[in-house]
Amino acid sequence: MATPPLSISSVQTHMGILMSAGDLAVRFGTAGQVGLEFGRIIRGKWLMGGSCTHLFSNSVRERDIFSNIATESGDVITRDGVFEDYRLRMFGWLMSARIGRLIPINPKRPNRGLSIEMGVGVMQHKIKIETPVLNSPQLSAEYKRGYDRLSNGLCLSPAVGYLHYAPNRRINYFIRLEGHVAQTRNRRTVNYDTGLPDHRLRRDVLWGFRAGWILPLYRRAEKEVNFF
Repeated sequence: MATPPLSISSVQTHMGILMSAGDLAVRFGTAGQVGLEFGRIIRGKWLMGGSCTHLFSNSVRERDIFSNIATESGDVITRDGVFEDYRLRMFGWLMSARIGRLIPINPKRPNRGLSIEMGVGVMQHKIKIETPVLNSPQLSAEYKRGYDRLSNGLCLSPAVGYLHYAPNRRINYFIRLEGHVAQTRNRRTVNYDTGLPDHRLRRDVLWGFRAGWILPLYRRAEKEVNFF
């Protein structure tokens, strides 16, 4: 028996792994992603929605950002004359709106199949400087902004994957192979380590996969009322 095509909204959670490329690969390595999405499928064919994704990583390749305040070994000395225990991480986010098309593999199951989508939004990232026991005036919250390389800009996000809405409404999920290509700029006035501004146009690229669980927002069926 064929399943009727859906026109329905949904809330989705997702997680995944992304590889860096372009200018971003000079700064960061592999990144993780988690986030929330809002989606809508129309007549089992058209897809639209938006997402907010948190980007994170412990792989920071650009580690010479303290060249003006660090020793030759790369250590920062505290006011007590010992080495500061600092850690560098990637901290960022992606926000996008997207449209796409669902191509059913089985005509009798129109609500599952190949999904092709394109998103437009904003990518932002920076080097997060963590100092668990801050004892260095040169790494106070005010000065960290001069080293964190905060960058953002317009991002295009093509994706292809598999979308599954179950007839029993219980098992609904998606898997996507996706890319994110952004043109970003450093938004800080000056980098403290060089003493110079860096507002060149960057091409930051992430690619990888995303998998998520779909919570459909079905309308509650109207109760039947009998009149006597």
